[in-house]
Amino acid sequence: MDIIFTRMKTSTHIHYQQRMKALIELKNLRKKKLQKILLGRIVSFLIILCFITLALSTNQSNFLFGEIPFLLIFGFLVQKNRKENEKLLLIEKKIETNQEEIQALEGNYSSFQNGKEFVNSSHEFTHDLDIFGEKSLFQTINRTSSSASAWVLANLLSQPFTNEKIILERQRAIQELKEKPIWREEFRAKGKLYFTDKKSIDILTSWKNKEIALFENETIWRLLFVFIPVVMTLSIILAYYAMIPWLFVLLLALIPLGITGRHLKIINTQHVKISTFLPILNQHTLLVAEVENEIFSSEILLDIQSTLISNNSAASQKIAELAQLANQFDNRSNPIFALLANSLFLWDLRYLFRLKKWLKKNEHELPKWFKATHEIETYASFATFWFNNPNFSLPQISQEILFKSQELAHPLMHSRNRIANDFDIQNLQEFVIITGANMAGKSTFLRAIGVNLVLANCGAPVCAKQFVFRPTPLYSSMRTTDSLSNNESYFYSELKRLQSIVDKLKKGETLFVILDEILKGTNSKDKAEGSKKFIKQLLTYQAAGIIATHDLSLCAMKEEFPDHIENKYFDVEIEQDQLVFDYTLKEGICSNMNAEFLMKKMGITE
Repeated sequence: MDIIFTRMKTSTHIHYQQRMKALIELKNLRKKKLQKILLGRIVSFLIILCFITLALSTNQSNFLFGEIPFLLIFGFLVQKNRKENEKLLLIEKKIETNQEEIQALEGNYSSFQNGKEFVNSSHEFTHDLDIFGEKSLFQTINRTSSSASAWVLANLLSQPFTNEKIILERQRAIQELKEKPIWREEFRAKGKLYFTDKKSIDILTSWKNKEIALFENETIWRLLFVFIPVVMTLSIILAYYAMIPWLFVLLLALIPLGITGRHLKIINTQHVKISTFLPILNQHTLLVAEVENEIFSSEILLDIQSTLISNNSAASQKIAELAQLANQFDNRSNPIFALLANSLFLWDLRYLFRLKKWLKKNEHELPKWFKATHEIETYASFATFWFNNPNFSLPQISQEILFKSQELAHPLMHSRNRIANDFDIQNLQEFVIITGANMAGKSTFLRAIGVNLVLANCGAPVCAKQFVFRPTPLYSSMRTTDSLSNNESYFYSELKRLQSIVDKLKKGETLFVILDEILKGTNSKDKAEGSKKFIKQLLTYQAAGIIATHDLSLCAMKEEFPDHIENKYFDVEIEQDQLVFDYTLKEGICSNMNAEFLMKKMGITE
């Protein structure tokens, strides 16, 4: 037994605090620069007003030429102001990111999505192990900026791989990203600039050019896009010099407006769609560029990067093109602009044509680009989790040892409160029966084993000094609930849970099983006999695991199966009329129970 990681926060805290200090200084410099730009804009605007006033008061239009340089300066400063504001906003997001991490080191994860939408009480282990929900493993790890990336992380935590090669590759990717804290800060901050949701991303990545049922004959449309602007421009010039009446120009404008109006339904449909995609496109342009421009060495990260760069064409540029198309197309939202642009240039159809061409060329690549971003965000989340817990260790994969750990503790407990224990199960068909008093730590220990196994199968670091395991699917039964909607009793729900375990084993699956108090919903005698028979059943399959119980009669099974059953316990002592727990796992059977003492202590009984 040992209390571990008491100093783990020091170096990590220092990193985030130093970054905060540097970013706040940079923020102040940006604000001063913006103040100078604002002053320049005001001065330029006042000078422009002076020239206009002189021209009007003297009735000499020549003064208007003097304002041209200041108009250019004013326009330049407007653009400069916009860019500086964007830089300032990114700095603020970086400061926010570091503030969130400092809070996380103190145990406050409220800034991060908790994954409550992924809670599933019938899942093999996630409900029992607090993988999702408030103060869950998901919330502790999650650093994704979109719900689509959160889904990728949730799927990984609920369906971890047991393939050795994949786990090792993920370990290398997470380890590499752990060593890139500044890059992760930049990546997360840029992701936080925009709000995006999974539903919109799913619609975007499934967008096909066939939805735009136009432009079958591209040649004719290309000619129209050239011919109409030329004709309209010539007609305006001729009307200006009174060579043709303006009425003729207006009548001529009805032709392009009529062509546009004929296809207005499909134009409106696609405009509404692409307008909702603008935040997604802007966000992923930034995120994809970050991945493209970084140097990676691990195989997974290089594979992800390769999907973004092909034929000397970067995905970020392609996504930026689509974002630009969306911005140009969205100009039609202004009715005056729409009227003029469509009458002169067939604006809506021109950009709808370009959109269809873009989709035709890139629609199959688009899902890959977004998937790459979601995967990177997932691995970056694990990397931050490890960076924040530098004393966590990377698991070692073994085909000889099923499970062996030194100084293992629960990763969701703050380092100040963690009590570590050694634990091992060498082979399949071995079970450890754990007894102990109430509140002695049995359930917490079971969850510590389970959560660390989930992390290990994900390729992530674990809360242990050493962790050796054989990748094995996990199944638990710890938090069974009744179901009024399905008219199921608590006991029947638990039976269904146990049946599910046996069904999987009968199919030849290998399982690491974690059980907390088998058959809680029945009487003591029935529970004892049923539990013994169930454990005997488990010993006939490719299974191993841990069983916590208050029923000391189960411990006698070690005499019948000395090579397959091990007894361990958590103890409690009563000192000076107080319960004392050391949360240390010991060999043998618990002899001290505390229910009677607690009932007296609380005044329930005399």
